[in-house]
Amino acid sequence: MNDRAADPADVWRGRVQDHLDAAGRPPLGGMADWEVFPFERDGLTPKAMGERVVPEPDRSRDAADCRTCRSLTVPAQVLHTGDRLAVIRPGGTSLPFVANIVARQHVLIDDLDDDGHAELGRLIGRTYAAVSALDGVGNVHLTKWENGSGHLSVNVMARPLGVLELRGSNLPVWADMLPDIPQAEYDERAEAVRAALS
Repeated sequence: MNDRAADPADVWRGRVQDHLDAAGRPPLGGMADWEVFPFERDGLTPKAMGERVVPEPDRSRDAADCRTCRSLTVPAQVLHTGDRLAVIRPGGTSLPFVANIVARQHVLIDDLDDDGHAELGRLIGRTYAAVSALDGVGNVHLTKWENGSGHLSVNVMARPLGVLELRGSNLPVWADMLPDIPQAEYDERAEAVRAALS
């Protein structure tokens, strides 16, 4: 098979295979040396890489089992409602604030039309600005994973001012390990974000 006909993911996997140890594990890589990496390097062991799974398993979840769909029915969690999208917040967080820009219907980003994409861009910008304006916020990070939910969700996460360990892509890992902030504090910030988005 020539390179033109080769499956690009197979070619990628072949290159990776040469990089793995006998147990199928990659080396830790440079991220473990970042000053913002949340774990000590000593004792860390990467998981072994499994075989490719094609076709990939269906990651969608029925709307009846979707936490995002349920959150859209809880007025205290809904910060803004637009034509196709809404801004919600989870029930609690260890960070100064977290908001999620979500589809009002149980759809993925792939399902949005051009007007939906334009609304998404506007809401990302407006929500970013509203969260950035909160007291005690050092930076705001944006992500989109939606693996396993079947529901569009762009995450807007506030990093606490001056807490430099939480910088960058490991912010959600840190957030998972830290205790939730007091609910009253979170609710007060939610009202400020709601007002900024109105």
